[in-house]
Amino acid sequence: MNIAVLGLPQSGKSTFLKSILSLSDSDTLPDYCNIKVEDNRLKQVGELLGHNNLTYPEISFTELDILTLNSKNTELKGIDSLQKSYGILLVIKCFEIENSSIITSDINQIITELIVSDTIIIENIIERRLKSLKGKTKQEIELVNTEIELLNSLKNHLENGSALNSYKFKEGELNKLTGYNLITLKPIFVVLNSDTELIENESNENLTDYSSNFLYPSKLEMELSELPKIESNEFRESLNINANLKYNLIKALFEGMGKIIFITAGDQEIRAWEIEKGDTALISASKIHSDISKGFIRAEVIEFDTFLKLGSWNECKKEGKVKGNGKEYVVNDGDIINFLHS
Repeated sequence: MNIAVLGLPQSGKSTFLKSILSLSDSDTLPDYCNIKVEDNRLKQVGELLGHNNLTYPEISFTELDILTLNSKNTELKGIDSLQKSYGILLVIKCFEIENSSIITSDINQIITELIVSDTIIIENIIERRLKSLKGKTKQEIELVNTEIELLNSLKNHLENGSALNSYKFKEGELNKLTGYNLITLKPIFVVLNSDTELIENESNENLTDYSSNFLYPSKLEMELSELPKIESNEFRESLNINANLKYNLIKALFEGMGKIIFITAGDQEIRAWEIEKGDTALISASKIHSDISKGFIRAEVIEFDTFLKLGSWNECKKEGKVKGNGKEYVVNDGDIINFLHS
């Protein structure tokens, strides 16, 4: 799962990525910055089962230097890389600035470019779809016209200055957009690359317009990660910085993209599997191996809190807490599952 990292020049994109990878300022960033989505629930299961061979899902961050400044305007290039990403993260400079209104301006500047790009993409799609009408049957023409009607509605939404992830879709409409990879339809997150002064003033009303923002002192986090743990914790306490700030950020990004996990707990490995919220047992089985989904018999499921309380599969079975579910069972976050298959 890849997140494209965008920001205006000097916003601190590289520093942000180095901080979440626990790299120093002199280190070179890899092309793909992979970071584990750690989950304390796996550690708790490991303590019960007596081993710590834990496997977490990962998020891959890719820094895209495709935003350039030109006479106080932004220019967006290489949108194909954005289209391939699962989500978009904007790194916004919140240090060495005169006032916080600049923060809002920078965010709007980038979002506007994304909106313009989507408008152009949709115009090109409409043009292609209109050309495709030649030689179509009446029924096929009706389907294409319905799609074009939706695309025009999306175009109007964009031209009003709104991203597509705020559009109110009717049932089934999203399926018609499969394959178009519209940029602002993706989850968009904002990291406010801050300093200690801004941390102490988190209530700044100019920052509350964005529900998906994260206050994150990249440079400070990078420096603290280089210190011995005891010394680092003392500094964090003196600056009132959460010791789990990086963990909380990664977890919030994971959940913000509609992701949850289910857990397989074996003698050799305890693993968290990434799925979409609302996925069924059959879809979840396919994440492990296609043979499991093809030969699916049932999913034996234990709620995480129940497993934690009783301590093992055997105890859960004795207490009747292992539930056998079919293909259409909607998996809950943290479910511990054993798939039976032919």
